[in-house]
Amino acid sequence: MYSLVSKLKHLDQFIVLTEEDKKAWAELPNISVIPDPLSFSPTQKSSLSVKRVIAVGRYVYQKGFDLLLQAWATIERQYPDWQLAVFGDGNRTPYEQQMKELGIDDSRCHLYGPTTDIQQEYVNSSLFAFSSRFEGFGMVLVEAMACGLPVVSFDCPCGPKDIVRDSEDGILVENGNIELLAMSLSKMMRDEALRQAMSKAALKNVQRFRIEQIAEQWRNIFES
Repeated sequence: MYSLVSKLKHLDQFIVLTEEDKKAWAELPNISVIPDPLSFSPTQKSSLSVKRVIAVGRYVYQKGFDLLLQAWATIERQYPDWQLAVFGDGNRTPYEQQMKELGIDDSRCHLYGPTTDIQQEYVNSSLFAFSSRFEGFGMVLVEAMACGLPVVSFDCPCGPKDIVRDSEDGILVENGNIELLAMSLSKMMRDEALRQAMSKAALKNVQRFRIEQIAEQWRNIFES
């Protein structure tokens, strides 16, 4: 690490994705933060009328879908009109087995493969759940918010605290705390007014990740 840091000091600029990540490189005087831009420009936004929680990511340990399923198992019976839908690449078999072990109703909890139209899946949902144990950034949070979804997210390293404004456009939950994740999901699911308010805030706050905004930051770096 000493050798790496000494070489990085010779760069004009060292760019990281989040303020949280920046703190890990305290030795560098030449560090700046530029997040990833929103990967698409939504043509629709959710009406929040479909009672569905959505999660998106690969079926791997990092994404924490095992934690999400544990949280869902504790609250699903309280909300018989709600569903959980997960979309992503990877091996779903361990998670399907976990659903059986937890006694989760598979008519209302669906583990899907990847989709070619993720925007439509966001629009057909009312709440986004982010259960990652760790991240590099968390682009799916930005995507979901751009489609008008309020979010409930673990405050994992790194990304969520740079994207979600806690209690304004979503809820940040102590990383790995399944009980708090379940409570926060439940709070959002039962309170339509809260979801609507956070949806409006999400649509406004996420504008800072538009490609035009991010490109301007890169232009300023290069011109300096």
